[in-house]
Amino acid sequence: MPPLNYAIRNDLGNMVPQQNAAPLLSLLHLSDAHVMDTVSPARCEWVELLAQDPLWKPLLHMHRPYEALTHWALAAHVERARQKPVAPWAGRAFDLAISTGDNIDNAQLNELQACISILGGGRTRLSVAGGVHEPSAELGAGPWPFWCPDPAVQDLWKPQGYPAVEDFVARASAEVHSSGFGFAWTSLPGNHDYMRQGTALPEPMIEQIAVGSNKTLRRPQGFDPADPLTLFVNAPGQFSVGATRQVTAVPERRAISRDDWLTAHVRHGAVGYTAEQVRRGSADMVIDTEHVRIIMLDTNHPAGDYQGSIGAAQLAWLEDRLAEVDVQPGRVAVLASHHGSASLNNTRGDDPERLHAEAMTAVAHRHACVVAWLVGHRHVHRVTAHPGPLGGFWEITTGSTIDWPCQTRAVEIVRHGQGEIEIICTLMDHEAAPDSLAGLHLNLTRRFAGDIALNMQGQVTDGNVRLLRPGLHT
Repeated sequence: MPPLNYAIRNDLGNMVPQQNAAPLLSLLHLSDAHVMDTVSPARCEWVELLAQDPLWKPLLHMHRPYEALTHWALAAHVERARQKPVAPWAGRAFDLAISTGDNIDNAQLNELQACISILGGGRTRLSVAGGVHEPSAELGAGPWPFWCPDPAVQDLWKPQGYPAVEDFVARASAEVHSSGFGFAWTSLPGNHDYMRQGTALPEPMIEQIAVGSNKTLRRPQGFDPADPLTLFVNAPGQFSVGATRQVTAVPERRAISRDDWLTAHVRHGAVGYTAEQVRRGSADMVIDTEHVRIIMLDTNHPAGDYQGSIGAAQLAWLEDRLAEVDVQPGRVAVLASHHGSASLNNTRGDDPERLHAEAMTAVAHRHACVVAWLVGHRHVHRVTAHPGPLGGFWEITTGSTIDWPCQTRAVEIVRHGQGEIEIICTLMDHEAAPDSLAGLHLNLTRRFAGDIALNMQGQVTDGNVRLLRPGLHT
C-alpha cells in the first residue's frame, strides 16, 4: 500500500473496505490539456481584459498567462507516466491512459498535430513569437496589460508576484521531444477540440482570419454586443477584426473536422479508433479489456456553445452496449465523456433529439454493470455518487492539466471476494523540476487560481479516495 492517506466513501451502500482484492483494471485519467497555438489570429485574448464585467464572464477564459506552456506541462505528465507506468495502489501496470477531451484549445490542425505527437510520441513545436508576451505600442501608454516575462518591460502582472523569465519566448518556442506514454492510450473530443475557443463552430470569417497574418489584441472599435456569448457562438470572426499586429501566417491553423480528429487518432494508434469509425464519422466507441468494458461518448453539442448534450441515438447505442455487459457475469462497465452530469445541459438550438444529464444517468441506472463515469470539462477535482436501484455508480471528474492543480488521476478498479467493487483514485503530479518550463507552468497556475485554488483542488473526498460499491452480481 502506498504511503498516502485515502478517504473512504461508501455513499452507495455499506461495505467494509479490505486490503486484498483482485485488480481488474488500472487507468490513467487525464483531461483538459488545452494544447494551444497562442499566436493564432483566431484567438481574442482581449476579452480577458473584461474579466470583471459579468456580461463577458461566460466567454472566460480567453487568455491565461501560462498558456504558452500547456504543451510542456502535458509532455511532463506523459514522461512521468512513461517512467512510472504503474498504478500506486495495487502495483498493476497501467492498462490504458484516457484523456477525456479538450486536448487542444482552438480546434486547429496544428494543435491536434502537436497534441498527438506528445501523447503518441514525436516532436512538435508551437512558437509563441508574436503573441501577447511580446509588448508593443498598440495598446497605448502605460503598463502592458498581459504578463510579459521580459524583466525590462513594465506590465500589470509582475507587481502581483509573477516572475521575470529571461529568454522566455525562445525557450517556450523550442521543440518538444516526447517518447509518448509507452503503453496504450486514447482520447475523446471535448468542446475545444471541435469548436473555436471551445464555443463557436467554424465559419468562413473566422477561418479566413485564422490562417492569415493579421492578429488583434484590442477590442474592435465600437464593439459592444448585448449578448457576447451568443454572438461569439454565431459569429466569432467579429471578435478578431481590426488587426493590430502582423504574425507569421500558418495554413495549419485551419479548423479541424471530425474526420481530421478520427483519422489522426487512427493513424497514431489511439486505442479504440478504427477505419470503420472514420467511415461512420463517430467518436463513440467501445474498448474491451478482460474484465471491463470502457464506453467512450462524444458529448459535443451540434449547435455550438461550451456545454454538452447527448443524442437520443447515442443513448440507444449505449443501452445496447451495456446490455451486452449485463449478461456477462462479473463483468463491469466504465463510461467516459468530456461533459458530466453538471454540464450536459446545453439547450441551444432546441433539438428534441439532444438530451441531457438526466437521460444519461437514467440509462446508466438501468444497468447494474455500470460502476464509474469518467469526465472532465470543469477543471476541478470532484467525485460524485449516483445511488440507484441497481447499485449506482461513481462519477469521477478529474481536473485539467492546463489549470491548477495540473494533475492527472490513477483510477484502479478492484473486486473483492463477494463481488464488491472498489475504485481507488490517486492524484498524480508530473514531478517536473521547478526550473523547467512545466515547473514554471505549475507555479503560474497557482498564482492565477488565487482564491479559487481550493475549490479547483476539491475536498479530501474528491482526491485520493477509495470508492466502495457493494456487489450485485458475481
